Amino acid sequence: MSTDDFEAWLAARAEEVAGPAGHTALTGTYPVAEPLVIDGVPGTWNVRDGRLAVTVEPGAPLTSDGVPVTGTAFVEGDLDAPGVTIRTFVRQDGPVVRTYEHAAPGRTGFAGIDRYPYDERFRVPATFEPFAAPAATPIPYQRDDVVRAHVVPGELAFTLGGTGHRVRAFEGHGGLWFVFADATTGVSTYRPGRFVEAGTAPEGYVVDFNRAYLPPCAFSDWYNCPLPPRENILTVAVEAGERSVLGRAHPA
Repeated sequence: MSTDDFEAWLAARAEEVAGPAGHTALTGTYPVAEPLVIDGVPGTWNVRDGRLAVTVEPGAPLTSDGVPVTGTAFVEGDLDAPGVTIRTFVRQDGPVVRTYEHAAPGRTGFAGIDRYPYDERFRVPATFEPFAAPAATPIPYQRDDVVRAHVVPGELAFTLGGTGHRVRAFEGHGGLWFVFADATTGVSTYRPGRFVEAGTAPEGYVVDFNRAYLPPCAFSDWYNCPLPPRENILTVAVEAGERSVLGRAHPA
């Protein structure tokens, strides 16, 4: 991996965290099961025929891909209103609306991310070993005693610090990724754990822990993030990647 590749990743990460609709701008997460009005957001949100819909008054400043939303419309993806991005998606228990306020205190007061210096020792080859019959696995989440089922397609095997490790991997983010804890967790890095993706290489997969990143819940209390399954608790100290949000205390 070249220095330019890593710098490009850092730039994309900065936008993901601190952009107008970045993690630091999140000010609300609203599951929609009945008519819902959200402060500062045009319209009444509801579920119709199993799909998310919004009803707006004439002239309401709500757009989708730059086109005004009128009357009652089914919506998906991102919408915009003055000073706020509205992100919609569907999870296991139904549609969800999230609001990202461009002038949110979390964004305007964001001081940056503390990270370790890049260390090539923490970039390691990995082998993906698929399960014969992937099954939904219950994964605990950080807040509210939430447990959600995730399909785990297999395990990633790699050697780090002279020790072999096998972790449960998820599909998403354009490939494989996993949530992990290690000997630094809750000591010098974010207490609930960190995420990292497995990139592809000619020889298979590569896990670059220099790209280990804080989960969204490190930046806003409106997120709820998965915790590492016991298989993903590493005994080695992963002194690479993001450590914590500057000026924001670790959760208990």
